[in-house]
Amino acid sequence: MPIQPPAPPPPPQFRLAERYPTEIDFPAVLRRAGVEVEQQQRVTKAQDLLRSLPENSPAALKRQIVEAAFTAFDVPTQKIIQAASAEVDALQAFIREGGARAQKVIDEGTARIAELDAEIAEIRESMAAALADQAIRDAATEEQIAGVKPILAFFAHQEPGLGDFMNSRDVPPPAFMREPSQANFMKPRAAQPSSPLPDTLTDIDVE
Repeated sequence: MPIQPPAPPPPPQFRLAERYPTEIDFPAVLRRAGVEVEQQQRVTKAQDLLRSLPENSPAALKRQIVEAAFTAFDVPTQKIIQAASAEVDALQAFIREGGARAQKVIDEGTARIAELDAEIAEIRESMAAALADQAIRDAATEEQIAGVKPILAFFAHQEPGLGDFMNSRDVPPPAFMREPSQANFMKPRAAQPSSPLPDTLTDIDVE
């Protein structure tokens, strides 16, 4: 007997994606990206200094003021530029990372939805088949009932109310169908020689 190959393992169970907070700790993000605290402080000082300058000041004048301020603190302008560039690169990488994570959630969710849609379609097909099969059984059963009803019509005169039963399947069958009635069903009676009926019919109660 050939050895059957092992069944493939079931697919991993789908789990909803982890939610990430929308409030971002940017200093922590920059530290994880390799931007040192000292670099972040240089950028923060430059931001604060620029905000303190009048908005209508010429750009050249703003640049001179900022350069003079950092020269006084012995901070070369080049280091400020490098720190700012490092922060921008780190923040853009943070955006790409989040976008890739979100895209993964979308891809996995789309695949799972396709699986569920296929399962729903299979369930709907099974439901429709069940209804179609039952309709065939109903038609065959109604045909069988139609063949039995003439018997009820034939014996209706022997049981009061039997006509109502023929139009309602909720009414229990008449007594003579549940068990023989010794009082009214096939009650033997004495032979009547003067009767014109054949001897085989003289035992039937025709009352």
